[in-house]
Amino acid sequence: MTVRRSKEDLFLLTFLIVLCVYHIVARFGLAVDLQWHTDVGRDKLLTPPHLMIFAGILPTAVFLGGYLIWNSFYKPQKVSSDFKLGPLYAPASIWMMCTGMFTLTIGGLFDDYWHASYGVDTTIITPPHVWTFAGGMLVEAATLVLALELKHKMKEQTPHWINIIVLGTLWALVYHFHLAFANFLDPRVSTLDVFDFQLILHFVFAGAVLMTFLPLGERWLGKHGVLRLSGVMLGSQVLFLVLVPFLVTSFMTEEHVLRPGAPHTTYAANCLPWLLFPAVFFVSKFTSITEKKILIPLVLAVDVAWLPTFIEHTPVEVGILNTVLSVLLSAAILWLIWPITQGFGPAIERLALRTASQGVKPVRKKKSVSLVVLMLVLLCMSAPLASAHAIHLSEEGDGFDAPMRYLIDVNDTYVWVEFMMWPPKAKTVVEVSILPAENESTVIDDVWLTLVYPDERGEVKMKTLFENPGGYGLWESQVNFPYAGDQTIEIWLEVDGVAAFTEIPVDVAGPPSLPVWLAWFIALAWPTAFVLMWRRISLLPSQGVSA
Repeated sequence: MTVRRSKEDLFLLTFLIVLCVYHIVARFGLAVDLQWHTDVGRDKLLTPPHLMIFAGILPTAVFLGGYLIWNSFYKPQKVSSDFKLGPLYAPASIWMMCTGMFTLTIGGLFDDYWHASYGVDTTIITPPHVWTFAGGMLVEAATLVLALELKHKMKEQTPHWINIIVLGTLWALVYHFHLAFANFLDPRVSTLDVFDFQLILHFVFAGAVLMTFLPLGERWLGKHGVLRLSGVMLGSQVLFLVLVPFLVTSFMTEEHVLRPGAPHTTYAANCLPWLLFPAVFFVSKFTSITEKKILIPLVLAVDVAWLPTFIEHTPVEVGILNTVLSVLLSAAILWLIWPITQGFGPAIERLALRTASQGVKPVRKKKSVSLVVLMLVLLCMSAPLASAHAIHLSEEGDGFDAPMRYLIDVNDTYVWVEFMMWPPKAKTVVEVSILPAENESTVIDDVWLTLVYPDERGEVKMKTLFENPGGYGLWESQVNFPYAGDQTIEIWLEVDGVAAFTEIPVDVAGPPSLPVWLAWFIALAWPTAFVLMWRRISLLPSQGVSA
């Protein structure tokens, strides 16, 4: 039987393919970018992995703009379910993509301001990165809405491959969240100190992601959907292990040099749970994987924090008592936020199936909103201080490069000193890295920095110790600059029991105009407002389609 589809349906089906390819290529770009910054270091804006991330933005914008113009001004019949913004009409999925792309764009501008104020980022989650992550995730969620819209609209004419689009987009969302929450695998921000206890944060955030998306595999892809999704995740991990190191070395040019300890652990592969697929395969033989009493223990049991695949093994570092308390508290939190995690799928379906929105009051769900607030408070508590990160190739960098590098020698031991903000600003924490020069073979036993600034009674000195995680010879620390003005930095090295230093003069600038707490408030408020807006819209009852 010949299947006839309208030109609009064919256009949107093509758009779905473009979107899915965009999400997958961009996520692979993120994987390579993370490894690039770890093994090679900071670089300019248009690095190969960044181009992979940006590659799909222009085609997506062209498709969005073309559809908005056609649907608003040239479509013969208007559909009452379309949203109106000025003269423009479009269904929920298209406007949702627009809000995501808008958030991505504003997040990029925010990122430039953040780098100027607080230096190059040292952690994955920063205020502007919250916007860019949220923008990308909104576009991915909107892709699911569009796919379900077309399945509902075309019914028996729906192509079978649309489930591949759904599966690929679900994978992109799961990986996107796991990469963001890999922030809590960083030893500097992996735990939250509560009284005298250290609570492991990754259990809660990664667990909530799996609780949200695993049931959608069965809901949208059928009986074995969870197994398919977890299988694709495992396959992508193996692919990351093979491709990411190969692409990093392939993209390097003569000006690039591997950092001490490279190649490091392939973070992109190890931030996803290796144990998920075998656990799902085993448990699904006996019971439904989507039940709360089954899913919560499962997501905690397969968490990547259990495996010693990173520089520091968090459960070993915090001890048995803190680990047990972390698991128990995480289980309680996951039990509490279960309604939120299980509300994502129905909200996507309601957005896909809704056909009218005018004149209807949204249904209020106070409990769910309060739980959203609880999660935001937890994220705020675990948010790192403003900081900056390391790497590079020239003394003065721009773009994503280290803003300033000094090649110094301390008793004929040559090292690079990299500042992730230059000049430093008062009342901020700046990431400083010290690494041997390319041909330096001297073994450095210890490194510290002393900040010397004038006082009414003479000089005040503040000592900052450096750590060498993994023993690779890459010494890192965060230096606090409490005051503005002319100061001196003493870089101390201890070699064979002999300590010596070299001075670096610095003129510390005034504090940033945007306080860190306000930056975090803006970072969380903007995406949260969009998420809650689309949630409210999803609760509007359907009223049928009219021409």
